[in-house]
Amino acid sequence: MNQSAIDLWSQFKNEYSITHDHYEAWAFGNSARMVDELLAHVLKREKTGTSSLHLLYKLGLEDEQIPEVGSYSVLLDGADQAQAIICTKVVDILPYSQISDVHAYLEGEGDRTLSYWRRVHQPFFEQALEEYGLTFSEDMLIVYEVFELVFQK
Repeated sequence: MNQSAIDLWSQFKNEYSITHDHYEAWAFGNSARMVDELLAHVLKREKTGTSSLHLLYKLGLEDEQIPEVGSYSVLLDGADQAQAIICTKVVDILPYSQISDVHAYLEGEGDRTLSYWRRVHQPFFEQALEEYGLTFSEDMLIVYEVFELVFQK
């Protein structure tokens, strides 16, 4: 486990009298620049939602479990250093084609519209699937998570 994640979790745990060590540590995106950009939106409380491909969890290709309501995540920056902790508030599993304007807005990216969300997420999902020889379809299930920033460095 990343030492900075352990340290940040310990600070959070002590400050809020948390008695467990159940959390994931991860970063948004697939490049250091994207990771830092998306993290900045979280820290400004503009980004309170995120989406991922259900199939990658189902096939065991993700290093994480499907998020659950009440679960905690330590967010890492582009240098793999812990910067914040979020708590999952809502988890929706729905087809890509049913992602709504509200989902797109909560992701906090670009102009926060559904058209922007589709323009950036479809290529992102296609690239992730391509690594495993899989192809994208608008019927694919998306794990959509609404979260709250609960602690930051």
